[in-house]
Amino acid sequence: MFKSRLASGAAGALALGAMLAFAGSAAATPILMPNFVQEAQHDQAIGAIVPPAPPCPQNVLGQSCSIVPETPALGIPYPGNMAYYGGHVQVHPREYLVYWGWGQSGAWPAGTACTPERIREGALHAFLPCDPDGAGAYMADFLQQVGGTYWAGVSSQYYQTDSAGNQTFIANDPDLLAGIWVDNRDPNTLPQTSMSNAAGASNTLTVLGTEAQAAVRHFGITDLGDADIVIVQPPGLSDPNALSQGYCAFHDYVWPGVAGGVYNGLQQGISYSNIPYQLAIDSNGANVCGENAVNPGPQGRLDGFSIVLGHEMEETITDPGAEDVIGSGTSPTHLGGWYDTLDANENGDKCAWVGLDPLTGQGTIGIPGALGNIIGNAGQGFAVQSLWSDAAAGGAGWCAGVNDLPGA
Repeated sequence: MFKSRLASGAAGALALGAMLAFAGSAAATPILMPNFVQEAQHDQAIGAIVPPAPPCPQNVLGQSCSIVPETPALGIPYPGNMAYYGGHVQVHPREYLVYWGWGQSGAWPAGTACTPERIREGALHAFLPCDPDGAGAYMADFLQQVGGTYWAGVSSQYYQTDSAGNQTFIANDPDLLAGIWVDNRDPNTLPQTSMSNAAGASNTLTVLGTEAQAAVRHFGITDLGDADIVIVQPPGLSDPNALSQGYCAFHDYVWPGVAGGVYNGLQQGISYSNIPYQLAIDSNGANVCGENAVNPGPQGRLDGFSIVLGHEMEETITDPGAEDVIGSGTSPTHLGGWYDTLDANENGDKCAWVGLDPLTGQGTIGIPGALGNIIGNAGQGFAVQSLWSDAAAGGAGWCAGVNDLPGA
């Protein structure tokens, strides 16, 4: 797949140049999911925000047109299919949900009325001391029910290869949630950290990597290749970089030597997703990480939690190595799996916030690949974004799984 994209001529030279430039050093930062304001600014800069077709004239029958208002739409996915870089994928993905610090001091705003909650997902159960918005239960329900859905199945077209060139494709298993842990024993020190600090106790990545390592030990995980440690945080103890810089989440890979050595000394090969409290990420008083992005009113208050968690989960499944590259020159070792050669976007990045009204950050516009609801395998509805499919649009690629491009 990757070799076929390095065709002769200018396109091949551009792709090869991008590959070598990216391979010059190990990944320096985790892969951030932008909020919808940042994505709108990016799309505007590259001309990807487009108005939908005008509303249908009342007295013209049979005319192809839109019945939605003439507002801008986010947007046109950056063209070009993803390529395989040689790293592993998660063939049988397993999600390990960690509620870090949800019962610790400072986790919730003063005066929050907390009612203890028992979470039960099949044979798994946990006790949350506080979940005032229901976000904790909603995320657990999402991970329990998303496996086996058509949306999750978009990733089953991607694969890994062994040394003999044999391909093993990602399975769309019905059971993804493999463990739940409410960790109130290890202090959540994220508010005192920064990603710009040197490796150690004040560096955000080091602290998150340490918590991911603690989760591996707690769950007794032996198959790290298929494991994603999902670290979800309460509002008062969330990643401060997300709150200040406005990104919604990220995923990363624990490996020595990458990102300035922030993971040196930790168990290598751990994939984790950093999920701050989505309702706490605001800009000028408005939430920018998906509240009511799909569903109106109280029903849609938690939309952002499944949109963002689903984005990070699927990027981890298809690219658990998080685009990390070891070595340089013409023979680097790529730890990453699948992403776009030209802009390094993964399957979630390429379709982030497509169809969301950038003027309000709420409500979707009927364009192919727009955000929407899916039904989990136990009948519950969840808001999600679409995922990039190399196979869609006759192999040209498009965002799929929710509102697919016709003929995909």
